[in-house]
Amino acid sequence: MKKLITLISFSVLLFVAAACGNDEINGQTPSDIPIEWANAMIQRDQATRAELLQNPSEALDLSEGPQNDEELQNYRLEEWKASDDKYFYEIKFTDPVSNEGRTQTMEIRRTDEGWKRTQLLNLKNFDTLVEGLDGTVLRELHEDD
Repeated sequence: MKKLITLISFSVLLFVAAACGNDEINGQTPSDIPIEWANAMIQRDQATRAELLQNPSEALDLSEGPQNDEELQNYRLEEWKASDDKYFYEIKFTDPVSNEGRTQTMEIRRTDEGWKRTQLLNLKNFDTLVEGLDGTVLRELHEDD
């Protein structure tokens, strides 16, 4: 009887651990992609942006890497989880090169190659896509790491 209870307890523990899941693929979580994208925008790094896309755009030059070494510092990142395989993000930041405020909205999907942004441009219908989903602010503007 004791063995049965131990076995059942262990099975429940494994089930709970599996249900919690791990969103990390190849060392990345879906929330890493908007940050990497913003860094690539700041550095004018078309090769990295193409790598982060599910279907790389012909508008990006795959041979054009970083043009500067500036990095994302102050940003606000908000996440909406649609499913275990699909997330939406809005990242707001100040580009330290141009000193302009920028906002990027994106859909991130789980692929065989890892987490990828679905399209090059901002989502035009972003508000409609996240309507009814609970948003979570992952980082506030000017918040220290």
